[in-house]
Amino acid sequence: MILETDVMQIIVYAGNAKSLAMKGIKEAKDGAAAEAKKNFEEAKSNLKIAHQQHTDILQRFANNPDEPATMFLTHAQDHLMAAITAVDFAKEFMDLHEEMQELRTLIKKENN
Repeated sequence: MILETDVMQIIVYAGNAKSLAMKGIKEAKDGAAAEAKKNFEEAKSNLKIAHQQHTDILQRFANNPDEPATMFLTHAQDHLMAAITAVDFAKEFMDLHEEMQELRTLIKKENN
């Protein structure tokens, strides 16, 4: 039986991952690369926990095909997919912001 608390773990950790990824993007935009990377690593850690919880639930379904899926599980899977996307994009945006900071620094040096 899939317990609501098991499903809720996906929602909690996926939500944390998404929030931390978005925070990392903002920090990178503000020029705080070290903080951005710290939050990004924490986002990946939370995402890993959410993904493992999801895998565990799927294994239980595989071992008990009569287990009914619920809308709550579907909702959790939606959160997980949104978090995966946010973390993937966060890495790209953070890299872009870091590169833009480097270019701004070079331009300032050339203009002085």
